[in-house]
Amino acid sequence: MKKIKVAFCLRDMQLGGVESVLIRTLEQLISDKKFDITVVTFVDINEPTYVNWFRAHPNVKRIVLYPSKYFGTRMPRFFLWRVIKHLCRDVYRDCLRGRAVRLLSKFDTIIDYHDFGFAHELRKVESAKKIAWFHSGLNVFVKRKFIKRVPIYDKVVVLTDDCANDLKQLYPQYSDKFMRIYNPIDIQNIKKLAREKCLNMGEYFCCVARMSYDKDIRTVMDAFDSFYRYHKNVKLVFVGGGDKLDVFKRYAQDLKSSKNIIFLGAQKNPFVYMKNAIANILSSYSEGLPTVLIESQIVGAINISSNCKYGPREILLDGRAGILFVPGNALELAARMIDVYENRVDVRAMKNAATRGLNRFDKDEIMGQVKSLIF
Repeated sequence: MKKIKVAFCLRDMQLGGVESVLIRTLEQLISDKKFDITVVTFVDINEPTYVNWFRAHPNVKRIVLYPSKYFGTRMPRFFLWRVIKHLCRDVYRDCLRGRAVRLLSKFDTIIDYHDFGFAHELRKVESAKKIAWFHSGLNVFVKRKFIKRVPIYDKVVVLTDDCANDLKQLYPQYSDKFMRIYNPIDIQNIKKLAREKCLNMGEYFCCVARMSYDKDIRTVMDAFDSFYRYHKNVKLVFVGGGDKLDVFKRYAQDLKSSKNIIFLGAQKNPFVYMKNAIANILSSYSEGLPTVLIESQIVGAINISSNCKYGPREILLDGRAGILFVPGNALELAARMIDVYENRVDVRAMKNAATRGLNRFDKDEIMGQVKSLIF
């Protein structure tokens, strides 16, 4: 039987949520002999984590469209030099775009996996089925005028029902193109990892997040500082790295609860910290699909999450499977933390509701949807 040639396209592969979800997806697809899979990037992949992964999976091919190391995806900070390099890079890519189109035209299905990054190349690819995977929310879609790129694609996949419905209402002329597919989650593997041992830190709230401003880490610290006035034996543990880690550490030093705020940095196994926490906290201003909430449900922990767009309300079943608070409201978050700690809410009922809703995220369920889309 002839294999279906599938290309997954990203401009680059750095450590991040989109890339980790792609790897999980590829790991599920390569076991199916119906597919011949290639990962296409603008530049060569240098991140050791992914270099090692591709080395261990030689059956997944790689294509680099624009191989020059001088015109990659990372730009210098100095404004004038950045503008000059942008112009040079655009000229370089324009010269090679015909080659890129010819390479992409050899595939049966092309999945533009990160926010329409290959739209310029795919405009002239006519033979393949073209799918865009959009990992952000409606505000990003509108702000960056992605609607202009939608006609290029046969389908546009988003991560939540709420986002799909909002896009259909805003752009009814393309309502047949927008669809929702959740990120695949390996539920059994997460449960296995959660059984490993971790540091004994006593009672603590946990926040697993990238240390960046959009995760609103300061609101979590401000809320904990209010909580700390009533319960000085409890800690706040952050798991995650990021370019603003030192900024948040300095901010924590000025709080009365500073000695009880712990930054563990990036951890290979964050699930053990989620499992043993009083509750896991998400305080983002916006999300695509906050996988950390699903992972927390899998390990049997309760979530306290900002009610941001998109994902938390959908994952937490409108508050039946977790606790929601207004984004940026530290006082409300502190009150919800007190509610959980002092047993003022029915945590057991929320955990039961969360457990019943997990199957919709299971990798086998999701990969069935992905395979149907590719066909």
